[in-house]
Amino acid sequence: MSVLKLFFSVALVLVLSFFLSNCKKEKLNLSASTKVSFSSDTILFDTIFTTVGSTTKRFKIYNRINQKISISNIWLEQGTSSMFRINVDGLSGVGFQDIEIEAKDSLYVFVEVTIDPNNANSPMVVLDKIKFITNGNEQNVVLTAWGQDAYFHNKEIITNSTTWANDKPHVIYNYCAVDSNITLNIPSGTEVFSHANATLLVYKGSLNCQGALGNPVSFQQDRLEDYLLSSSDSVSGQWRGIRFFEAQNSQLDYVEIKNALIGIQVDTAKFGHTITLNSVKINNSSYAGLLTQGGNVSAVNSLFGNAGNYSALVSIGGNVSFDHCTFGNYWEAQRNSTLFVFKNYYEDANSTINYRPFTNAIFTNNIFFGSNDNEFLLDTLSSSIVGVLPPNVSFANCLIKSEDGVGNGAVFTSSFANNDPSFSDPTYWDFSLSSSSFAKGKANNSTVVIDIEGNSRSTPATLGCYE
Repeated sequence: MSVLKLFFSVALVLVLSFFLSNCKKEKLNLSASTKVSFSSDTILFDTIFTTVGSTTKRFKIYNRINQKISISNIWLEQGTSSMFRINVDGLSGVGFQDIEIEAKDSLYVFVEVTIDPNNANSPMVVLDKIKFITNGNEQNVVLTAWGQDAYFHNKEIITNSTTWANDKPHVIYNYCAVDSNITLNIPSGTEVFSHANATLLVYKGSLNCQGALGNPVSFQQDRLEDYLLSSSDSVSGQWRGIRFFEAQNSQLDYVEIKNALIGIQVDTAKFGHTITLNSVKINNSSYAGLLTQGGNVSAVNSLFGNAGNYSALVSIGGNVSFDHCTFGNYWEAQRNSTLFVFKNYYEDANSTINYRPFTNAIFTNNIFFGSNDNEFLLDTLSSSIVGVLPPNVSFANCLIKSEDGVGNGAVFTSSFANNDPSFSDPTYWDFSLSSSSFAKGKANNSTVVIDIEGNSRSTPATLGCYE
């Protein structure tokens, strides 16, 4: 045999061997004892509002042996009638056959749920199972979701004065707007949930939240499931907030607001109309708990808590008063701003300074305290500027964390600087006071007879919203 023929013969043998070895099918494990395992045997969705899809959850199926296996069947027990949807290894459906998993490998299963309205006023539970057959062995992953019917407001403009029912939650998508000269009444016990970026807008109308002690009106996001690395209640900015624009007289009694971008924003109140806040709690706002821009606000026994920037930013005019309020901020991430800012001017797009004086700005028996070294900023134009009056603002009997102290007698009266009020657990939104708090008995001329929790005020009373 010639050298050339020998070379081609050897090459052909090698090519055929390679081809045959790669075409040989890996043997499946068919043992009756073989089962798969799961990263979780129960997938739980917390409250999911009816008709609103959930977030996607996932789990893994593991093949822990040294041979390839085939799952002969994977299916939703309730089939096409199930409120759950699954995706197995990139394929969507309600049933799958002959899904192979390589030795020591795994694959993902993704799960979502949408709960249909059932006209029930109380929470309901939805159950199903994902079933698996491997070598004749049946296994299950349990799916559980809590759902509730709700009233939905999607790009809604309220054009007739109305009272919302409180028998089931209200969910806002995009916006719900109270039109000019219209009143929206929200009775005690009403729960209002808002989708991402949604706003309750009071436009030249009136909002009356009629919460009661122990039965508040509550506003929060519509996502109640936990995130991958954090609880749903720890994530701020999940909805836009409540915004008043040229609103008429409005009253918010015993209202709780959390996880908004701006809890309450009050813009340009006209004709002497005032937004009155009584025993309102605002927590975990990504930008500000309260933002006023030329608005009239009267607040008593209210908490302006943790925020990514400001517990309260009171700016560019209006008539404001705050009595026995707590401004506290122990934001867990870095926060470069003071928790409280008072400002009587703004700079427009042309870099022009516009002076907006306050008619009155009175702060009495309040606490301004947080985790930063300085938590208080009076950003006001100097009275030395021609045509600018001294800031019409006073802080009486207030506890303030400030690098500048409270020595300016034109602004501060009988106030206290940098004495820790000893909040109970402010990181977790508890701004009640310890029994030895410095704020105890420091109020003066208080006419507020109970605190935010209905406790009688002592004589002399305690600073802030908690007695």
